[in-house]
Amino acid sequence: MRRIQLNMNTSRNTNEWIFGGLMAAQAIIILAIEIFILVEWQLWMRPQAIQIAPSYIVPIDAAIMCFACIYEFSLSIDAMRHKNNILLFAICVSNVFAMAFAAMQYPAMQGFCETMPKQRAMHDIPLVDISRNIWPQIRGPQFAVPIFIGLCTLGIWGLAFQLHKQYAWSIYRSVQGDSRIRARLLAYEIYVVFVKLGAFFIVCFVLQYGLIDVHFIEPEFGLTMSIPPALTVVIVLGVYFIRREHKPLMILAIVCHLAIIAYLISRIVVLFGNSHLAQTSTKNMTVLFAIASLILTFLSLACGIRCFVNFGYGLKPILAGKPHSVRASYDFHTISRHTPMPDDISCRRLSLA
Repeated sequence: MRRIQLNMNTSRNTNEWIFGGLMAAQAIIILAIEIFILVEWQLWMRPQAIQIAPSYIVPIDAAIMCFACIYEFSLSIDAMRHKNNILLFAICVSNVFAMAFAAMQYPAMQGFCETMPKQRAMHDIPLVDISRNIWPQIRGPQFAVPIFIGLCTLGIWGLAFQLHKQYAWSIYRSVQGDSRIRARLLAYEIYVVFVKLGAFFIVCFVLQYGLIDVHFIEPEFGLTMSIPPALTVVIVLGVYFIRREHKPLMILAIVCHLAIIAYLISRIVVLFGNSHLAQTSTKNMTVLFAIASLILTFLSLACGIRCFVNFGYGLKPILAGKPHSVRASYDFHTISRHTPMPDDISCRRLSLA
C-alpha cells in the first residue's frame, strides 16, 4: 500500500512538472519568436511609417501574443498550486484561442509586407526599406507560432485530464465528501476562472482600443490605459474578500464589476456607431475582445453574487486550508459502562411505541 501511494505521488509530481514545463516552454519560445519578428519589422520601418496603422498594429499584436503566453503560464502555476480543475481546462481553451489569434496574424503580416513597400509619404518618400524583402525572413517564424502553440495545446489537454483525476480526489477529501460544500467551493473556483480570464480579455481590449482606436487622444486615452491597474486591484481584492467572507467589501467588488460592464457596453456602442473610433482597421478584433470581456465579466458578477450568498456556510475554513469537519451526528464517542441512562429512555428490551 505504501508503494502504491508513493507511485501516485510521483505520477502527480511528474504530470505537474510536465504541464508547467510545457507552458513555460511555450512562453519562452513564443516570446523569442515574436521578439525576432518585431525587431526585423522595426528595422524595416522608416520614421515616416508612423503615419499608417500597420506600423503600430504589428507591435501591438505581438505584445498581445507575448502577454497571452506569459499570462497562461502564470495561470497554470496558480491552477496547480490551488488544485483548480476548472482553471486547468480554461487554460487549455484559452490556448486554442491563442493559436487561432496567431494563425490570423500570418495572412495579415503577409498582406502588410506586400502593400507597405508600394505606399509613399510626402515627397514620394517610401515608408519602409524597399531595398530588402522582409517577408521571406519572417515567414517561417510567423508560421511556426501557431504550429508550436497547437502542439503545446495537444500536450496540455492530455495532462489536464490526468491532473483532473488527482485534483478531484484531493478536493473530495478536503470537503469530506460533503456535496453542499463541494458546490460552494465549485462556485468559488468558477469565479476565480471567470475573473482571471476576463482580466486577460479586458487587457487585450484596452491595448487594441486605447493604442489603435483612441491612439493617444486625451482624456480618453489616459482613462482607458488606467483600466488594467484598477482591474488588477479589483481582482485581487475580490478573491481576497471571498476567502475572508467580508460582506461590505465584497459588495464594493460587485459594484466594480457592474462598472466594468457599463464601460464595456458603452465602448461596444461606440464601436458600432458612426464616429471615427468605429472606422479603424482592427475594428472586428477589438469588438471580439470587447464582447468576450463583457460576457466573462457578467459571468464573474453572477458567480461573485453566488459566492456572496454562500458566506457563512462553512466554505471559509476550506479556503483557508483547513479540513472540513464532518457532522457531529456521525462522530463516535467512547461511553463508559457506568454512564447513567437518560431519564426519558425506557429500559425495556423492545418497544414498538
